[in-house]
Formats: sequence, C-alpha cells, structure tokens
Amino acid sequence: MASIQKTKNGTWQVRYKDPSGRHRAKTYRLKADAQKFLHSVETEIARGSYIAAERGAVDVPGWLQRHLDSRSDLGVTTRNRTQGIINTHVRPKWASIKLSDVDHAAVALWAKQLMDSGQSVRSAKKIINVMSAAFEAAVRDRRVHGNPCQGVRFPKPTPKPKIFLTPRQVEELAGATFDDRQALVVYTLAYCGLRWGELAGLRVRDFDPLRRRLNVEQTIVDDNGRMIEKPPKDHEIRSVPVPKFLVEKIAAYIAGAGAADPIFASPRGGPLRNRNERNRWFDRAVKDIGLPELTPHGLRHTAASMAISAGASVLSVQRMLGHSSATVTLDVYSALFENDLDEVADRLDRVRTETGLRDSYAEVNVRELG
Repeated sequence: MASIQKTKNGTWQVRYKDPSGRHRAKTYRLKADAQKFLHSVETEIARGSYIAAERGAVDVPGWLQRHLDSRSDLGVTTRNRTQGIINTHVRPKWASIKLSDVDHAAVALWAKQLMDSGQSVRSAKKIINVMSAAFEAAVRDRRVHGNPCQGVRFPKPTPKPKIFLTPRQVEELAGATFDDRQALVVYTLAYCGLRWGELAGLRVRDFDPLRRRLNVEQTIVDDNGRMIEKPPKDHEIRSVPVPKFLVEKIAAYIAGAGAADPIFASPRGGPLRNRNERNRWFDRAVKDIGLPELTPHGLRHTAASMAISAGASVLSVQRMLGHSSATVTLDVYSALFENDLDEVADRLDRVRTETGLRDSYAEVNVRELG
C-alpha cells in the first residue's frame, strides 16, 4: 500500500511497491509535491505504464551508441554517417545526461543551436532524426514515456539548386578531362545516371552490348578507408539503358578485359574512389567549363533531365535511377515533368482534331437559331 510519511528532518517520503513487487521510496521537501508524485505513480501502476527510474538513467550518448550497435538494417554509409553524428554532435552536447532528463524544450533549443552554429536545416534535421530514432527505441524498451524529439519545428529549407547539363555541356566536360577513362566516366554518369559506388562496382560481365544495358548488381562503398562490395542502395538490382554511342565507347574501352574485371578502376588498378578522382581530375574539369559546384553525383540530375526530355515516363526514370519508388522520382524531378503537361494538352487536341468532330453544342445552337 502506498503512503506518505513525514521524516525526522521535516521532508515527506513517498513509499510504494512497484509492479515487480519491489519496495521503493522517494523524498520531497513539500508535502504537495509528494502527494502529486504519489498520485502519478499510482495512476501509472494502474494503467500499466509505470517505468522504474533506473530504466531512464542511461546516459544519452551511451543509449544512442547502444541503439546504433543493435541495428542490422543499416548500410555501411548510413552506419558511418550515424556514428559520426553521435561522436561529433551528441556526445559533446548530451554527455552524462540521462534519457529521462531530456525534454522537448531542450531538444528544440539544441536544434536551433545547431543551425545557429552553421548547420543547414537539412543537416540539423538529420542530427535530430538520429536522436529521435534512439528515443523511439527507448520508448519501446520502456525506459521513457515519450519521445522528446517529436514535434521539433524547423524553418523551411532553401531548395538546393540542381545543375542540369545539356548534351553540349556534357561534351565540354568530357573534353576537359585528361584521358579516355575519365571521359568515359563522365559519359556514363551523365547518360546512365549511376551513383558513384555503382559505377565503381561495374564489372565487364555487367555490360550487355547486344541489349545495350549496364546491369547494376553491386556497389562499392568506403567503410572507413576499406572498400567493400555491397548490394545497390535499397537492393535495387536493375538494368540501365545505354545510348548506342556509349555502348561503342565502353566496348572499345574494355576490349580484351576479363569478365570479372572492373570496367572502371583507379590508375593503380584499385577500386574507384570518389574523393581521389575528384582531386585527381574531376574538380579541375568542372572548373574549366565554368561549373565548379558540379559533383559526380550531380550528373545523375543530368541523366534524369535528358531522359525526361527524350520522353521517358516517371516509371522509366525511377527504374533507371534506382529510386525506391516513383514518388521519390517525382519529389526530386517534379518540375521537369511539368513541362510534359503542355505536350499532353497538345496531344489531346490533336487526337480530337483527327477524329473530325465538331463542337456538338455549336451544332445544337445553329439548329435552334434556324
């Protein structure tokens, strides 16, 4: 039976038995506070929502690390990015703070501080999302009653402008490279829309010149300096169409290579590393054509824009780029598809005109006037 007793030093002690049968006590200076706690603990026990204090006593960085270590669903890149967020942002801010001591106001203030310190809205959201996922796990593990990260508001992010190269600009970029391999990398990224890891993971046997396809079956990712082979993002093994001119270039480039050999490799024969290739030639080439902000990944936007301008459907672009759904494709490239609306209207107009139909309401009006 729960009770409140006054102690010898004038404080008020709440005594109660938790659902496991363990006797517990908590002391307050004011009787009103003790009564408030007693009421809340009795309510939680009756509802089955009681959480022992020690369950929420785990420090925040320790719990986030434990949560990350327990997840088997994360890819190498996501895991490394999350680990970096824990080390760089969570540990300095929340060291020795218990899960149960974190409230919504503190998290909202931290989000603002992150942006005030120079983090973009997108970066701040990613950081808070890492914390939020761990608190969701803490709720499921009955360590805290709720997730203090829920409902944190952010300013509307400024859209990052996408760079869409024209075919002529792709030629200029390829011409600004220093050898055939580098030029072929530019053509493949710009016309096939591969991610860098997918490009690096291509083997000679993944090239099908008869069907004019590149079969994306693996990606190579950097795991803290160790290059490892993994399935493509979202496990989207796919077949990517290749323009005829590029089929001929790839076929000539890999002539004599073995089926298991990579199509693209570093000058020393190792896996193609994004950072090394950018330092070696890409950044200089894009600067030479007046687009220093362009990245290798940004050439996916060019591939999408050229495919859409050639009449590709949303589903075709989704499959080409390896997006998880057509919704993702529309979210990224909806503005490009808007140009198709005029063409749709023109086609509908032509369909009706070709039938030879006249306005039925006009004919009715003529008959009535006659």
